[in-house]
Amino acid sequence: MNGRRLAEEARKHSPAIKVLFTTGYARNAIVHEGRLDPGVELLTKPFTRAGLAERLRDMIDAKGTPGRVLLVEDDAMIQLLATEYLEDAGLRVDVAASAADALDKLRLIPGGVDAVVIDIGLPDRSGDALVREIRSVYPQLPLVVASGRSPEDLRSLFKDVPITRVVGKPYTADALTAALREFGLCTGKPARR
Repeated sequence: MNGRRLAEEARKHSPAIKVLFTTGYARNAIVHEGRLDPGVELLTKPFTRAGLAERLRDMIDAKGTPGRVLLVEDDAMIQLLATEYLEDAGLRVDVAASAADALDKLRLIPGGVDAVVIDIGLPDRSGDALVREIRSVYPQLPLVVASGRSPEDLRSLFKDVPITRVVGKPYTADALTAALREFGLCTGKPARR
């Protein structure tokens, strides 16, 4: 098993784990769409023990910039409420009202997003189709699927889709942020609503 595969397996069990790759080879092996995955750092060889220790300390101590979430929701009231929940939890939020808008924003947002919250009932295609489209292009991007369908139905529908959580609607600030917290986002407690 190579280092990249090991990191992928570790992230399946702990999505928020921080990863430091060390390599003497081309960085293309771990770069996706021109950037490193969130939580991944690169240290090229040769390096000193002091250099390694400094990089590890920086990673452990880093608070980082606020996470960025793409909220895909066509209902304006739910958009406003969910945006408020996510911003109260310290996240930056971009909003898309359709699957097509979401795919455009995923391509155009500088630096990308750290997670996507997707409503199942979208006007231009189903949320489960959007989940599969996103997963085909961004296999490690955390996804949260929201729907009024039963959580058991959703878990069954997405059981084979890695790095995906489900939240029933109507959701609370706690439920939405708890799902994102599993991916290392929303580290603080959300305001109660």
